Amino acid sequence: MDAVDFVIPHMGRPELLLETLESVFAQNRPEQIASVTVVTKNEAPLAVKEHDKLNIIRAPTASTISEQRNIGVAAGRAPLIAFLDADIGLAMDWLETCTGLLAQMPERVLVSAMQKSSENAGRVERLRVALSNVSLDEPVQFLPGRNLLVKRSAHDKVGGFPEHLKTCEDYYYTEKLSQLGDLYYTSQTHYVHLGEDRTLRQTFTKEIWRSEYNLFSLSGRKVPLREWPSILLPFWMLLGLVVAVMGVYSQTAFFIGLMMLLLPILLYSVRLFVQQSNHEPLHFLVLFYSVYFVARAAGTVKGTRLLLTRDLTE
Repeated sequence: MDAVDFVIPHMGRPELLLETLESVFAQNRPEQIASVTVVTKNEAPLAVKEHDKLNIIRAPTASTISEQRNIGVAAGRAPLIAFLDADIGLAMDWLETCTGLLAQMPERVLVSAMQKSSENAGRVERLRVALSNVSLDEPVQFLPGRNLLVKRSAHDKVGGFPEHLKTCEDYYYTEKLSQLGDLYYTSQTHYVHLGEDRTLRQTFTKEIWRSEYNLFSLSGRKVPLREWPSILLPFWMLLGLVVAVMGVYSQTAFFIGLMMLLLPILLYSVRLFVQQSNHEPLHFLVLFYSVYFVARAAGTVKGTRLLLTRDLTE
């Protein structure tokens, strides 16, 4: 099996980083680990256990997570790279399983594992896990960057992670990789997202941040068809809100606006409700997507303002 360089960008919550590192060094094939590089924005020392394969690089001026990841990649030379977030607990067989699957077919350039709920997961976490696991054991067009095993040659061909994006960088990066070969999402092993959203309030706050760079991420790439709804729906929701507010002058406008707001919420809720990975009741899915789409709309508006401001200053 080829050796692997692990790259972990870190910003805060050092206690979760410790759990992430423990799960890496607890892999059942530790001989495959060439190095583990943590690129942190923290200037203060990290209270992590010393290990002969662990490197800590301090990069307080790094402007994005992408830049941190690219710094970490440059520190290694192994033919495979494992990108992890700093709040990920890997199954003990993650490395063995993912490297095996990557070697199975020459056209594969990336393997990622399914998400599993934590032991005390609440409704929101279970729902986000269900969303993450809708498509399994098949090639996909893009993936979140929480756990990615990538061929270094493919990483180099796409030019690494896009350092101009503060969010959406993982979708941008993996979509570029999908033009070189298969991205395989497997159920044969798993990870736990230690920092997963636990409440609707967290979902609301994080989705505003996550969607802020949606429009920025469109530049310089071919956007997959399945990604367009997440890009266009915030504008649809905003239009529905405007039409509903016009209901002050017309009941018909209020009804049309209300239907525009409810339609995507209901469609997405029903679509997830019938998935095998979902175990939540329909009314909770409707509540979740109501919060989700409002947050995405707010984040997109914020991102549009940033985009216009940048264009005016250039």
